[in-house]
Amino acid sequence: MTTVRTHPRRGPLFAAVLALLCSAFLALPANADPAPYSDCGTGLFCVYDGSGGSGTRQDVAEGGKDEAPSGAVLSVRNNTRMWACVYGAARYGGGLQTVKPGNGDEYVTGGTRWVVGSYKLVPTRALCFTGYERCADGDVCTFAERNGRGAMTVHVPAVDPATGNLGNSYGAEVAPRSVWNRTGRHLCFYPRPDYTGTWTDENDKKTYGAYVVLRGDSITLPPSLEVPLRSHELVDGTSECQ
Repeated sequence: MTTVRTHPRRGPLFAAVLALLCSAFLALPANADPAPYSDCGTGLFCVYDGSGGSGTRQDVAEGGKDEAPSGAVLSVRNNTRMWACVYGAARYGGGLQTVKPGNGDEYVTGGTRWVVGSYKLVPTRALCFTGYERCADGDVCTFAERNGRGAMTVHVPAVDPATGNLGNSYGAEVAPRSVWNRTGRHLCFYPRPDYTGTWTDENDKKTYGAYVVLRGDSITLPPSLEVPLRSHELVDGTSECQ
């Protein structure tokens, strides 16, 4: 007996499949919208004035910062190896949002916009909570908010012609919440502009004169220090405080 094996003819079947594939490709729109944030390159922190990575894009290089972003910021994408710190006010003040490497974030939720006032890129998330790094070596810097955040005032040491004190006297509008003494001397803060005055600690009910910040120290002033600081001097030893 002779067995005859028959083979199906595949040519027409392949042609039909190819025709279907071609028609599917032709059916795709030529101007399909790109995926959200797909235009944000590697090593960039991308800031958009539209939601979901839409609108005009501003690029910030790794390690960069912007204390006064132009225009609205409604979404961001962090394609860097660093943490992105996004603040609700200028100069790293106000509320804080953090964006880990590789993530994006939205600043309109339920129709409510979270205003972005400034941002920076740092190696670790912990550095988002401070702004002391803005103070240059050799300066005394005071800050409007805790942990070196908010508006910063730089006090360049000068000799007061009337008292001979090496330091600064300033107006009542200055009410620092934190300070970094980046000088080689100790810092004595006073509640009066003439390097004098005392205040009473509400916790221990004791009366104090100068509030001391040692050389090289950064500190958030305690809530018990109710009296605004109006002057400070730099001394070689803390016993020299008035």
